[in-house]
Amino acid sequence: MNYILYVITSASIFIPAALGYNFVFGRGKILHFGQTGVSLVVAYGIIIPLMATGSFTIGIVSGLLCAALISAFFAWVSLRMESDALGILTIAMHLALYAVVLNWPDLTRGALGIPAIPRFPGLESLPAFAAASVVIAVLWIVFMKIIDSSSLGRALAAFAESRVHAESLGISRARTYLLAFLVAGLGSVLSNFLYPQFLGLLHPNDYRFDVSVFYLMICVAGRPGSVLGVALSTYVLVFLKEGLRFVPLPDGLIGPLRLVLFGIILIVAVFVRRKELFPKPRTI
Repeated sequence: MNYILYVITSASIFIPAALGYNFVFGRGKILHFGQTGVSLVVAYGIIIPLMATGSFTIGIVSGLLCAALISAFFAWVSLRMESDALGILTIAMHLALYAVVLNWPDLTRGALGIPAIPRFPGLESLPAFAAASVVIAVLWIVFMKIIDSSSLGRALAAFAESRVHAESLGISRARTYLLAFLVAGLGSVLSNFLYPQFLGLLHPNDYRFDVSVFYLMICVAGRPGSVLGVALSTYVLVFLKEGLRFVPLPDGLIGPLRLVLFGIILIVAVFVRRKELFPKPRTI
């Protein structure tokens, strides 16, 4: 029972960041692979002040500030680069941020991570933490459904279809992209406020490049731009990832098998969703 709660909690914690990424990448068709980099900055931006002061309020405010700054940076860059160059830059930014974390032990403790992270008052038990995570996930799904059908969601979809036509209607690309990245950053704040508390540890291994691939796979498998589809794929793929632990294979093969399986899922999903991932520009 505890293991089932653990998996449900893990998937629920992942929902805000995954749906935020889906809004930028799936709805906006912005070739952004830096969501894990955003999560990395946000996580350390929350936990370092929290551990230094013991205040959850200071930690969450610091995390919101970090999310706003790095999201605004990615939005600014996305306005000035072509999609393929943006994709490469966001990957490079993630790797650079990861290197900073590993090589600044005085601040981040490097590869040792930050242990003994306390949980928010009232969430010390696993059932309580699981319930809170599920409630936050459901509320975020509802919030993203509202945002998706709002003027912001429609504007983002318009730019995904045709930048020229959207701008001819007077829609501000800078405002639209900035708000979209800020929504994704807010999702990262929620996920990375909960995740280190859940584990009691903040470790850089949880923010490697393969996590970016997992974000991409969730988005593609759930149908890019679909809030409910991506939410469902998040739960399914997290359960699948954890279920591989029960496959009767040597421990050394579980990790490679997981990567191979997820690689196959991603290839099939990209093939099936290719028209949604790479839509033809609308013409008159």
